[in-house]
Amino acid sequence: MDRALPFIRRAVAENKPFLAVVWFHTPHKPVIGGPEYKAMYSAYSDSEQDYYGCVTAMDEQVGRLRSELRSLKIAENTMMWFCSDNGPENGTPGVTGGFRERKRSLYEGGVRVPGLLEWPAKIKAARVVQIPCCTSDYFPTVMEVLGFKMQGQPEPIDGVSLLPLIEGKMTERPVPIGFESGNRISLTDNRYKIISTDGGATFELYDLLADKYESADIAAAHPDIVNSMKATLEAWEASCDNSLAGNDYV
Repeated sequence: MDRALPFIRRAVAENKPFLAVVWFHTPHKPVIGGPEYKAMYSAYSDSEQDYYGCVTAMDEQVGRLRSELRSLKIAENTMMWFCSDNGPENGTPGVTGGFRERKRSLYEGGVRVPGLLEWPAKIKAARVVQIPCCTSDYFPTVMEVLGFKMQGQPEPIDGVSLLPLIEGKMTERPVPIGFESGNRISLTDNRYKIISTDGGATFELYDLLADKYESADIAAAHPDIVNSMKATLEAWEASCDNSLAGNDYV
């Protein structure tokens, strides 16, 4: 934050729009709290002191950013996004609220995280949305807000613009969210999620509206849903492979 704030101040002084991306390490491993923050939690175990101290320090720094935006009188029309890393780190006191598994898993405990947006010019009152979103949506959202249009043949863009959601016009996500990590792969739409932990050899299916903790695999009862989502997932994988090979950027 010591580096982000001077950058923002310069942009404001020069009357220029700015984009600041601030990735905190906290509370990713190694989780080591500063002495003054650990002291706030002296009644807890040493690992809890480190974890809670790190989170408190991060919260303090986000507070610095919000205060600075207000001091500069730009908070009203600045979009400030915040989200957690992908699931609580193993071996830390972080909790998933009951969601299945943790970091490095594609079950909900490893991918479903808090996400916040503060934008007073557009969002007048706090509300909670249930539509699945991901950080890949940031780019198309910002581009639509700026009125930017791709010229010529557009390159594939992961994610969707969330501006309609912000404006209260989006009732469901138009494109599902794909994840792949090692031999784990998943696809989540507005209701269902397929997930494979063996490189796509077999798939589980969950109804996240009825079973957000992924306790009942219903793949055997709904092979049509599994096959349809697998086809979408395979197309997404092919698109990722094409991008990785550089074929989208010639």
